[in-house]
Amino acid sequence: MWLFFALLSPLFWASTCVMDSVCVKEVFRKPWIGIVTSALASLVVFLAVPFIAPFVEWSVPSWGIVGLALLAGALIQISQMFYFQALAYSEAGIVAAYWNLTPALLPITSFFIVDQILELPQYAGIGVLIFASVCFCFLDANFAFRWRSFFLMLGASILQVAALLFEDRVYEQAPYFLGFLLITTGLILMGISPLLLPSALKVFRSNLPALRPIASIIVGIEVMNLLALASSQRAIDLGVPSLVAAVETMIPAYTFLLSFLLLVIVPRFGDPQASSHLPQKVGLVLGMAGGVYLLS
Repeated sequence: MWLFFALLSPLFWASTCVMDSVCVKEVFRKPWIGIVTSALASLVVFLAVPFIAPFVEWSVPSWGIVGLALLAGALIQISQMFYFQALAYSEAGIVAAYWNLTPALLPITSFFIVDQILELPQYAGIGVLIFASVCFCFLDANFAFRWRSFFLMLGASILQVAALLFEDRVYEQAPYFLGFLLITTGLILMGISPLLLPSALKVFRSNLPALRPIASIIVGIEVMNLLALASSQRAIDLGVPSLVAAVETMIPAYTFLLSFLLLVIVPRFGDPQASSHLPQKVGLVLGMAGGVYLLS
């Protein structure tokens, strides 16, 4: 059953990535506004609590688990801030491909934390993923900021690895839905934290006239994001984090396809870069899938 949820999440992530890219380039005055709108839209999760509460298991986790869950949500949101900034520099498909650094970094981190020894094919898989990511960087049409985008997503992937490990620990000690609510709470708190700065609040208020007409779209994007997050976390709850991360390498393939379709169907919102170097991009995505297969 974990595989079903692990296969479902990439489609939601890819759809979210494409729409996020449009918002960053067309709507948001600053890329970090994406984490604020994401946090505010995430509040819809709590509207469902009264309807779902009678059907889920509740328990009281330790304060340590509560803190770990909130920290996991905060790390996810910080990684999202890096991701939104990267979307301001590079096309959605390339940014999505950089997320594949996560399954390369996860076993390395596990080695230092729990002394997990890797086998030779796994080292080869890590090498393939890093090599393919660097190649994607060279395919980036934004020559001036291609490396900035790469290092932003490297930082985002490191934070995602930490969040995955924390989530795994949370779900060992807490029921799934309660863990999901706690992690989402951490995500929301970190997402609205920029508004505590007067300068950031001023920028956000000035962006409101552009945000209000598309509020329903932003909520829809966040619903897709939450469905992706819920599917991914459910897969982690039922399976193994490294295998879940491996399956989610399908995200760039979906993203390139959706970006290309958007360019064809609605050229105004499409990214012209989506159609450039398409064979090379497909080849690198397949190479990344092979690298993840070696890891798993």
